[in-house]
Amino acid sequence: MKKFAVIGNPIKHSLSPLIHSEFAQQSSIDLTYEKILADDEITFISTIQNLINQGYAGVNVTLPFKGYAAKISTTKTSEVDLTGSANTLSFDHNAIAAHTTDGIGLVNDLLEKIGTLSSSSILLLGAGGAANGVIPSLLNEEISHLYLWNRTIQKSFDMANHWHKSYENISVMENVDFKKIDIVINATSAGIDNTASSPISLNDSHKEIICYDMMYGRQTPFLKSASDNNLAFFDGLGMLVKQAAASFEIWHEQKVESKSIEESLRSTLI
Repeated sequence: MKKFAVIGNPIKHSLSPLIHSEFAQQSSIDLTYEKILADDEITFISTIQNLINQGYAGVNVTLPFKGYAAKISTTKTSEVDLTGSANTLSFDHNAIAAHTTDGIGLVNDLLEKIGTLSSSSILLLGAGGAANGVIPSLLNEEISHLYLWNRTIQKSFDMANHWHKSYENISVMENVDFKKIDIVINATSAGIDNTASSPISLNDSHKEIICYDMMYGRQTPFLKSASDNNLAFFDGLGMLVKQAAASFEIWHEQKVESKSIEESLRSTLI
């Protein structure tokens, strides 16, 4: 029986063990999958080594350790190299292979829900790891343009300068202009605190715009604003399930069906 885990801080809320157990049942694979809390970078690194020593086959990595996961890997995908972030590690003796499936999860969820991203103009809100981690996958979908925005706008300019080394169709939108936008993706932390406001106002948006929030499990201020303005909107639960599906395929070389699991989880979160 193969052993897996998810490591983060906090970790109690993680749905990953449930999701991977469902995938394993679909695929008739025997595995164990547990949650592990790491206090800091040192604890994270020592935990990884302990798991390797105990014969674990791999781990998922969540906040705040995705950057550290990329750094300790011995091999990494081009996406990990570009983003400096990894959420999926595979172990082969002392070799650590790093992948990132966050962008794949986001793109696959958007494709399932709206059909295509090709030729779309996308506004990505936020300048942290969540935003950076999905940029390659979005730009690989032949979108028209990716605009960046953050409350501290200099961070968006810094991010754009970094990505210009690899992509041309990315720039900062200092003043939000909805006439240029088809999809808005919220990758900010606004929504963790119920008293927070939406990172941008959607009051002046056109009715065809699509809003997506990477958060799940609650109506964030951003999604409430989308609802109040009668806009199409989606939360990040589908992204969570589909990035897990991509991790599962990396580990087990089997594709899984994720839509029914998303629907089941959503009914329990309401």
